Amino acid sequence: MENEPRKQVKTDRKVTLHGKSASADGHLVDVSVRGIGVISQRGAKVGTELDCTFELPAFSVFRMFNLHGVVRTRHNVGDEIYLHIEFEHLIEDDKLALQDFIDYKNRLSQASKRTYD
Repeated sequence: MENEPRKQVKTDRKVTLHGKSASADGHLVDVSVRGIGVISQRGAKVGTELDCTFELPAFSVFRMFNLHGVVRTRHNVGDEIYLHIEFEHLIEDDKLALQDFIDYKNRLSQASKRTYD
């Protein structure tokens, strides 16, 4: 349904991924309370555990997130690699902050669809 709030929203923010033996910078391209989508020059195999560090506005401030997740899907996007990283052990405070960001993005989307007489 077109007017229903989305559970996953698009964004374009910096993210740093830390694995056991390497780190990589990338772009956070989508966010949900279950995980994130990242495009990066460096990839990781499905099943790889990563620490993900990024900043989003939540509760009227910019908040730094340091979340742990597992790569669930991976595919090439041109010369870069898209990774979907599913969070593990997300604490309630982080979940609420992610949901606040998602709600904010949904409000913006709905506001841009309104027509005025």
